[in-house]
Amino acid sequence: MSNLPTFPTNTPPGDRQSLYLTQERQRNKPFQGLARLLQFWYRIASPPEPGDSAPFEERERFRRGRIGSQIIILLYAILFVSFPDALARSSPALIIIFAIDLSMLTLAVVLNRKRQVNAAGIIAALCFIASPTVDLLSTPGGVNTSVLPIFGLLVLPLMCAVSFLPPWWVFIVAAGNCFFTLYILQFMPTSGELHEVLRVGFTGVVTPIVDSQIVVAIVAFLWIRGTTQALLRADRAEEIAKLERDLALQAEATAEQKQQLDISIQRILETHVRVANGDLNARVPLTKDNTLWQISGSLNNLLARLQRLRQDASQVQQMQFALHQAHQEIVRLKRLTSA
Repeated sequence: MSNLPTFPTNTPPGDRQSLYLTQERQRNKPFQGLARLLQFWYRIASPPEPGDSAPFEERERFRRGRIGSQIIILLYAILFVSFPDALARSSPALIIIFAIDLSMLTLAVVLNRKRQVNAAGIIAALCFIASPTVDLLSTPGGVNTSVLPIFGLLVLPLMCAVSFLPPWWVFIVAAGNCFFTLYILQFMPTSGELHEVLRVGFTGVVTPIVDSQIVVAIVAFLWIRGTTQALLRADRAEEIAKLERDLALQAEATAEQKQQLDISIQRILETHVRVANGDLNARVPLTKDNTLWQISGSLNNLLARLQRLRQDASQVQQMQFALHQAHQEIVRLKRLTSA
């Protein structure tokens, strides 16, 4: 069935666009609601997002914390799904474990929000291990073949560790799962068919479980390490690109500054030429944002003083000429009176 919107044939083009946008909003409304819920959950359980200039280690911790907050949602779902089973069994131990797991997950949420991602990841991995452990230890009559599939759930702590914690933690969790498996099948009471199978072929039962832990741990470690290295290379490439952009901007700014200096020097030289030709009205037309503004300002002040001195000298000459004329007139008058 086609997902393209359909409109009546007589619908104008402008109305078609409006109807198309309305249908798109209605179609994406469930996803938008889910996205808003996730954003609300991230504000509660995820570390604050670092800035663009944050170091790679901080951004990697944020990435693990964001994935960890998603894993915590899955853990909450598993807990609440398994709670009715605990009530149906009327097992106080399971109810107590449920309450403990719920408290530990809440603590993991708080620690993850406060950027304590490793501590939150350890708590989350322990919550993954707690439920299978309680199921195995609380089986009536001892461990039997009905609980063997539970050992397959031990890969979940591996996925939690490799997503939430630094990659090498997956080997610690895998080793703990292997020792836990050996302890349960070797030292815990067994019953029914499983007891006979373990007595005859203990290795055949344990080996697939241990091998799955080892294989999953190695593959997960290589996968996460490769992803981390790819992110690190991308981060370095981004830093190099940013450095190249900064150098290009710096070179552009240097070239612009050099051009401004050349123009300013040319204007100063032109002013010198005008002054040398006797034009004391010449001034260097540079503003305060110019690099050579102080030099041009000093030169303009000097020219203004020279201009004033020239005006004063001209006035003095005029006064001297007037005095000379007056002296000559006085001499002439004396001669006339003496004659």
